[in-house]
Amino acid sequence: MKTDGTAQESKAGVKGRNDTLCQRTAELAASNFQLQRSIARHKAKENAFKKLGKHRDHCLQESLQLEKHLRQLTYQVLAAQEDERKTISLELQNETAQTLLGINVRLLSLKQEARSGGQRLKNKIASTQQLVLKLARSVRQFAHELEIGSPA
Repeated sequence: MKTDGTAQESKAGVKGRNDTLCQRTAELAASNFQLQRSIARHKAKENAFKKLGKHRDHCLQESLQLEKHLRQLTYQVLAAQEDERKTISLELQNETAQTLLGINVRLLSLKQEARSGGQRLKNKIASTQQLVLKLARSVRQFAHELEIGSPA
């Protein structure tokens, strides 16, 4: 009964192959499960990166808008400072011109009175000197205001 032995060997071979196949199938299922978990983690990371990229782009756009707004504000501040300096300059020019005109009128008056002389002439000279001192103080004050107002 050689056929019985061969059949048994064949049956044992099939069982061994079947066991190997079951083992390989289990290994393949475990490997497939690990691969699916890895794919899910990869997709989750990819989605997170996409969200981060969108957030970064949004932050960049917001930063660019804030930078543009800051430039506009800086320009407005500088323009306001320049306008203030022009205003102070005009005030200084006007006050200086008025005072000098007053001094010139007094000097003309003094020239006429010099012919007649007297205490009245001395008083007018003193008054004219006071105008000159007032003008000098005024110019110093405006210059001081310009120094305080100018950026460091």
